Amino acid sequence: MKMLSRIVLALLGIVLLAGGLFLILLTLGAFSNTGIVLFGYDFLQVAGNLSFAALGFIILIIGILLLAFSLTGSKKKKPGSIVNFTEMGDITISFRAIENMILRATQKVKGIREVNIRINSTEQGLIIYLNVQALPELPIPGLMEELQKTVSDYVQQYSGINVAEVKVLVENITQEKIERNLR
Repeated sequence: MKMLSRIVLALLGIVLLAGGLFLILLTLGAFSNTGIVLFGYDFLQVAGNLSFAALGFIILIIGILLLAFSLTGSKKKKPGSIVNFTEMGDITISFRAIENMILRATQKVKGIREVNIRINSTEQGLIIYLNVQALPELPIPGLMEELQKTVSDYVQQYSGINVAEVKVLVENITQEKIERNLR
């Protein structure tokens, strides 16, 4: 969201917040000693009317939501990274680099067709989520165990980052390309 849009939303949120609060206080009789007349309407008639109090709460909530939305906005999600601390200084490895390592490791396992990767970082290490498509006529449990071990060992060896878990979801069993010979 652009800065101007955020400012407009924040101002609108503040106005609605103040208006809702004013309407609530008016219905509670907080201004009963003052004669508030705006645009020819005597606002003291609002005192005690619960429908105006409900309207005030709705306006107040909308104001809070607009204000909160303008402050948070929609920030672009930056790709993550892992920082290793060494005696010589910090080493930062991006998730993109780790994903490429994982792709390289999955290519070493025969029987895996396609791989989609997601990475989370925890205190125990990386949690790697793999959604794969496997070739038929291969024992899936053994193949996935080999995939998990290969990915974990490869990432730990080449990045120095501990891999806590490798979770695999077999999305589909794909067929190898079969060429037809027409004679």
